[in-house]
Amino acid sequence: MRMRVRAVLMLMVALAMIELAGCGHYNCSSGANFGASSCTSSGTGISGTGGTGGSGSTGTPTAFAFSGVSGTAGISGFTFSAAATNIYPTLNYTVATAPTSGGGELIVAQGKYLYGAFYGTGLYSQIYGWSIDSTGNLTPISGSPFTLPGWTGAILGSMATNPAGTMLFRADAGAYLGESTVYAMQIGVDGALTQVAGSPFSIPFAPGGMTTDGQGDYLYVLALASSESPVEIGAYSIGGSGTLTAVVGSPFVYPMAEVVGDASGRYLIGTTSGINGADAHLYVFAIQPTGSNAGAISPVPGSPFTTLYSPYSIALQSNPGGVLLYSFSLLTDGTFNPIEGYQLNPSTGALTPVSGSPFLDFLGSGGEFDQSGNYLFVINATTLTAYQVSSAGQLTGDGSIVEGFGPIAIADAP
Repeated sequence: MRMRVRAVLMLMVALAMIELAGCGHYNCSSGANFGASSCTSSGTGISGTGGTGGSGSTGTPTAFAFSGVSGTAGISGFTFSAAATNIYPTLNYTVATAPTSGGGELIVAQGKYLYGAFYGTGLYSQIYGWSIDSTGNLTPISGSPFTLPGWTGAILGSMATNPAGTMLFRADAGAYLGESTVYAMQIGVDGALTQVAGSPFSIPFAPGGMTTDGQGDYLYVLALASSESPVEIGAYSIGGSGTLTAVVGSPFVYPMAEVVGDASGRYLIGTTSGINGADAHLYVFAIQPTGSNAGAISPVPGSPFTTLYSPYSIALQSNPGGVLLYSFSLLTDGTFNPIEGYQLNPSTGALTPVSGSPFLDFLGSGGEFDQSGNYLFVINATTLTAYQVSSAGQLTGDGSIVEGFGPIAIADAP
């Protein structure tokens, strides 16, 4: 889900149960309990007055980060302050109960609900849910954890929401990565999950990652071969009640490892997630808007677009009018190349580098925008960094904290 920024922002981060690595730019006592500890900034961070070419933020926006830390019980909380230009453990935070089974995935809906899936026997079929309050605390949603009946897989399975945050999708790759299913659930006014009629929906391949188009009309599911290599993209129209129906011509034979939809609903942008220069390209697909095969995808003229490095993951502004894309490359030795920035042409789908790209001082394996599109939160090994993004695509600022962060999910304050 993406919404315009409000005075207060919330950032949620899931840490894949990695050992605490200290506080980096922050002075924290050894062995601090992150549910109640405090840090003082010793470095610089995100400017609250805007970067080069950008309008900047107004007021004193704040973000809350939530992470699961190895050796601790549940999800701990952190705060990003644009005014103070730092990230620090959230004051008076109550650690939320969650499995500590070695990692998982978090996703946000409507800017006020956090959902988590976790690794471990007996956990794959469950989705945990919390509501988010204005202080950054989490409260379990009534009925959580929600069990998915008929689950057969022994891997985590990806999750996705529609842009409105009214639906949650979860993929089940099956016990042997064979023909599998996608669960479709309505998100109630209290955050409770209810399966739609016909769920789970059968798909003719083992699913990998998922995304919706920017308007929430279609769900795109990446297929995995038996070797777990991506080989094609399944396209499904999302009915008014949440039912999934295969688009004519689906699945489409494009070997993507990750795809994201732009806010207009016109394009998908993908990467094969090549490592060490295996595929230095970004792929842009046009989404058929009407007709009997509405939702079908095909490459735009000029695609694939050459990049300097081989993109491992990508982040795309999903706020209304968002056209900035950033790619992150991961090397097999665990190091990272500089972040690259591109602008998406809303009329043609073409990608062109933004001024200053690649950003030689900014490294990371992945990132995600806040809902305003003004901040890009990037993971670099054990460090979470918040960058301010100008309207022309330049990145400024280095407000960071070292924690061993994993996947991130971001939401506006409720």
